[in-house]
Amino acid sequence: MGWDIFRVKKKQYGSDDDIQIAIKTIEKFAPKKHFQEREMYYYHYRQIGKYLKPLLALLIYVSDTAKKKENKEVFIQGLFLKLKEFYDVNDQVSIKEAIQDYSLKIKLLKLLKIFYDDTSLCGADIEGYLKKTPDN
Repeated sequence: MGWDIFRVKKKQYGSDDDIQIAIKTIEKFAPKKHFQEREMYYYHYRQIGKYLKPLLALLIYVSDTAKKKENKEVFIQGLFLKLKEFYDVNDQVSIKEAIQDYSLKIKLLKLLKIFYDDTSLCGADIEGYLKKTPDN
C-alpha cells in the first residue's frame, strides 16, 4: 500500500467555483447598495443543486456588460430568456407564456435595478423589446 502524500492534488473547478467567479466579476461593477438584494434574490440559490446551471448562465450573462452597451434591446431579450430559465427550472412555461407573465417582467426590471442600478426602462419599453424576441 503506497500513499503518495507528497503529490499535490489538483483543484477541480465545479459550477459553485464558477458561480463564485461570476459573483466576484459582478460585484466589481454592481452598485454596493443593492448587494443584500442580490444575495437574497439570486446568490443564495447556489446552495440548491437544480438551480446551479441556470444560475450560472444568468450570472455569466449579467456579468457581460459589453453586451449591454453594444445593443440594449438584444441584451434585454437575452436577459429575459436567462431569467425565465432560472425561474422556470422545470421548463413548464413556454417563451410566449413567459412574455405575457407580468411578474417575470417585474423581476426583470428589479434585476436591472439591483445589478446595474438601471431604472430607465418602463413597462412599455420591456413590452416592445420582448415582442421582438427571436424565440417568440
